[in-house]
Amino acid sequence: MDAGNLFLYRNVLVKRLALILLLMLPVLSGCRRESFTPQAPVAVETSEMGIYVSAPGGEGSKADVGDVPSSEAEYTLHELMLWVFTSEGHEKVATLSLGEGKLPLVGQTRRYGVTVSREFARHRPDVDVFVVGNGTSIGCTLDENSTWNEVNDAVFSGTYFSVAYPVRQITAHRGLPMTGVGRGLSVTGEEPALRVETVALKRAVSKIRYVFCRMYDPDGNDNVAINRIVLNGNLIPQSEYLFTASLPYAIGPGGYIIDQLVTEGPATLAQNEAPEKLAYAGQDAVSYQNLLDKAVADGVLTDAGVIYLRESDKMLTGFVEYTINGVTSTKTFSMAAPGDFARNHSWTLYGYFIGGRNIQMAIFVQPWDYNTFSVDFSDQSVQATQFVVDDTTADVVETSHDHFDVRLRAGTTCKGHFNITTPVSGKILIHPIGDASSFIVTPDIADINPENSAGRIDVDIRRNPMAEGNQTGKYITLGFTVEAGDREIDADSEILNGKVYRFLL
Repeated sequence: MDAGNLFLYRNVLVKRLALILLLMLPVLSGCRRESFTPQAPVAVETSEMGIYVSAPGGEGSKADVGDVPSSEAEYTLHELMLWVFTSEGHEKVATLSLGEGKLPLVGQTRRYGVTVSREFARHRPDVDVFVVGNGTSIGCTLDENSTWNEVNDAVFSGTYFSVAYPVRQITAHRGLPMTGVGRGLSVTGEEPALRVETVALKRAVSKIRYVFCRMYDPDGNDNVAINRIVLNGNLIPQSEYLFTASLPYAIGPGGYIIDQLVTEGPATLAQNEAPEKLAYAGQDAVSYQNLLDKAVADGVLTDAGVIYLRESDKMLTGFVEYTINGVTSTKTFSMAAPGDFARNHSWTLYGYFIGGRNIQMAIFVQPWDYNTFSVDFSDQSVQATQFVVDDTTADVVETSHDHFDVRLRAGTTCKGHFNITTPVSGKILIHPIGDASSFIVTPDIADINPENSAGRIDVDIRRNPMAEGNQTGKYITLGFTVEAGDREIDADSEILNGKVYRFLL
């Protein structure tokens, strides 16, 4: 064969071999398991820090000794604003503005995730956390652009909960102002899931309640009426700071309002065969308030209403003006000590007539209520095995020591599991941290039952098909919290055991 024919033969042979390989390629690829080439980890510029906020308890929540039950309007949250600053330097770290559906439940704690920079997560400086609930009720103008000084020094004054404009009925959709602050809080946890301790909300105002009755008088010999109840002037401050420091109260600048606060009394008093039995006798506060409420409902006690006012560091005093058979007299009253009307206190004045003519006064002051839920970061109550990702359902790559990227496969649900055996009858809460709207994590809450598959909890992580926009590079980590009776326990250390799984799209 000459050189020219040899060259043509080789060309034809090469083309035929190329065609054969091209035709065999789909067959060859179908005969092997698809390999995963690790991609360079996505650069993480931010982390997330959990802020825990607890809300005041209501009448239906667990009550400690000293709690005074509240009406629904008194404990309802309608809005929440949160700021995080560094304790040193007061640099803004994060802000949150939350509305209905995203607020803590009555007497419970809720976790909020705020995005923090990688630099912050690396150094973890102490932080100051400020929280305002129902700011509209006091005309609060703070917003996400407010500085540490503006937040820390904020006051409410003027007509809000003042003597000239006392609040006797809570405005719907505004509620009562609630504030909480945590200064110098340490940042703990494992990056990218950091956390700080709970900030408890308390009402920034206090409450006065007036109730009266008279001895049973079947013959109607005495005509008894309460003309007015007067709270003396120079007791309620002109302004009040939103956030307290070391003292239980935080009186703002401007001195005190000189005017008296006058409440019209009931012209007719309920009659009671044994009015002295309604005087406070050392029972817990909830029992006492329930006793008064039942007496009002039974028609043996007259409720003269409530007043919500700014707090005071002074001892409140005043007098009751009453008329018996056309003769007008007064009877003074006083709190036991200064500070009894600090914020979030409830004060009940009970006046009753013995023998128709002799009025007696009983004063009862207690904290309005306590927060029944707190977050416990100890590990004494949680027994759990480490969370494990099933690497047959996703592509798992260890990017650094105990840090894993878990890349979700198209159309496949990533699966993981862990076992938790205590606290029995508690609940485990699973919350996504990061681009939560891009994923669906189930379950978000589950019962802790060691008799059910040794307490096994299966967790599914998948892409949210309703998420809008380009989802490439979106990621979450998982956080775990145990709800046990009247407290919440951070369970990351038991379930994650120092490992960080980042689920990527």
